[in-house]
Amino acid sequence: MKIAKWFCLSAALLSTAAAAPTKAPLPPGDSAPPTVFDRIKNAGKAGEFQDASHAIVFDSTFNRVTPDGVAYTDSYVLYKVLNDDGCREMAVQTWGYEPLSSFVEVKSVNVVRGDSLIPVPVNLVKDLPAPQSMIYWGNRSLLLQLPRLEVGDGIEIQTHRKGYSYALLDPTGTSTEDDRYIPPMRGEYFDVVLFEATVPIVEKKYVLALPAGKRLHSQIYNGPMYSATDFVKDTTYYSWWVKNMPAWKTARSQPDESDICTKVVLATVETWEAKSRWFFEVNDGQFASTDAIKAKVNEILTKAGVASGTDEQKAFELVHWVAQNIRYSGQTMGKGEGFTLHPGAMIFEQRSGVCKDIAGMLITMMRAAGLDAHPAMTMAGSRIESVPADQFNHCVVALKKPDGRYEMYDPTWVPDYKDIWSKSESEQDYLIGSETGERPRRIPYSPPEESPIKVTSTARILADGSLEGTIDLRSDGSMDSRLRRLAQRGRKLEMKNTLASTLHAISDRVEILSYEHGDPLDFKTSMWWKISYRVPQYALLSDSGYEFKSPMMVLNTNSGTILGVATYDWPEKRHDDLFFYTTQLLDGTETVTLPNGYHLLTPKKANAVDETYASFTASSEATGATLTVKQRVAIKRRQIPPDGYAGFRKVITEAKSYAGTLYRAEKGGAR
Repeated sequence: MKIAKWFCLSAALLSTAAAAPTKAPLPPGDSAPPTVFDRIKNAGKAGEFQDASHAIVFDSTFNRVTPDGVAYTDSYVLYKVLNDDGCREMAVQTWGYEPLSSFVEVKSVNVVRGDSLIPVPVNLVKDLPAPQSMIYWGNRSLLLQLPRLEVGDGIEIQTHRKGYSYALLDPTGTSTEDDRYIPPMRGEYFDVVLFEATVPIVEKKYVLALPAGKRLHSQIYNGPMYSATDFVKDTTYYSWWVKNMPAWKTARSQPDESDICTKVVLATVETWEAKSRWFFEVNDGQFASTDAIKAKVNEILTKAGVASGTDEQKAFELVHWVAQNIRYSGQTMGKGEGFTLHPGAMIFEQRSGVCKDIAGMLITMMRAAGLDAHPAMTMAGSRIESVPADQFNHCVVALKKPDGRYEMYDPTWVPDYKDIWSKSESEQDYLIGSETGERPRRIPYSPPEESPIKVTSTARILADGSLEGTIDLRSDGSMDSRLRRLAQRGRKLEMKNTLASTLHAISDRVEILSYEHGDPLDFKTSMWWKISYRVPQYALLSDSGYEFKSPMMVLNTNSGTILGVATYDWPEKRHDDLFFYTTQLLDGTETVTLPNGYHLLTPKKANAVDETYASFTASSEATGATLTVKQRVAIKRRQIPPDGYAGFRKVITEAKSYAGTLYRAEKGGAR
């Protein structure tokens, strides 16, 4: 029991006000075990931690898992407050939990100040409903107000938890007092443990104690750490730890923290196929149809003229009906909440649910239409590692075809979207629940040509320098939803104001004259907009002519709707990957006509940039009183590694620089 004894001894030493004096002299070079006061004193000051507000001095977790899979977790955390911001941020401690699947007890809390411990009464802990939005599953938070903190204080916390990480399916057949905490995949344990935080970590250790008969898959990702394995007759101990881990810095358009932070992924389940079979078995009874559902399916297919159509035609109509009619609002069904999909009849009646319920509604309707649909799990915005652990945050639908292949559908991500699967989920891993068991698969790469936005601008400058023009926007793929939602979610009486806000990059004085657009509920055609506008005094008048910028290029590089990646001034250096969810192609063409008697001076040339992950080309051609501008920007991958950042930044910098080109027209002949 070496590790268990080590943990208990460590916690005891750290929570004791002062270590007992050593009677026998220590051998040369040896040090006494550090006390809590030693750890706080030796942790360092703000200047040593890049001005972090606080530091995690010691984080120790001992996790004992029973044969049924219940996890009993004892945690000891010691923080150090480094500046005034830390005093504010750490003033209230919070512990979240989900009552159906977990339990949290705050054992002790002390403020460490100088050579004294200031106990904080844990009977002051408040158990309150957690803030909730869109998902209302009854989560709760424990809160504890600390005494007024001072810079240099330590905060020592010991907690005990039991349960499992996700609310899945309620088990049956056990009568112990902790039966509610047995995981749905009974006897199995999963975890993803991060060893980095947004503040520095001096030392962090995680110990997992498993029954000797359980085998463990484990893998370290995204950085090195220490590890050890030990065992006694009935228990195997696995340990992982790090020291002096710098703070993980957040940045714009960053991948999920689990994709870049040092972590260990753990699972006792034998294979992915076993997890696939389990997911199929616990949910397969949820998709029973009713007469009302069958009638609605028949109505949808008949109205679309595909009642006798192909499976793909039927599935297309059903996924878009579900996407448009089942709102995202999660109501708890109590026992079984989590990865258990709500019954289709319940969702059809409530017309609301989270992703798993919306997916379940589509599966129910597909099966009512005679289609072979299955539930599937995925990790939206992040990757799934090779260890068969719970690494999922989203539920989708797999339609099995007669030849055994699967077509993926995501009703949660395609409201106001033309496709059956969002292009923002390309290169995303997923696991299908099937009777025979599946391994994870990946959605194919989507090139930028599949998510284009084409901008056609026709404009003229009047004699007084005013600008009148028309912007024509046409899109597909991931860009299609941006234009579709502009029509769906804007108030019709305020649409001119909405469009003026969209075009305000051209000028704050822009006036919307008229507009028209495609049918946002016609998912068989690409969305389009045609907007006519006017800008008084757009061109700068001088004695001999006009000066102006390309309205189209100014709009494109300053619009979140058209090219959002260009609206930010990217720093010169970056440490982590860029993550944009989707590739994109911007293809713009513009003609600007000047008043009679004016001719354009020869415009400057653009510097084309063709990098691995992005590219830019542009041109300006002057023919008499007409200027023709072309602009093309491609974002070639949704995730760009650090070695591709400089090339991406060069593309965006050049595109924005050329958009600032000042064109000049003068009276008389062309030069």
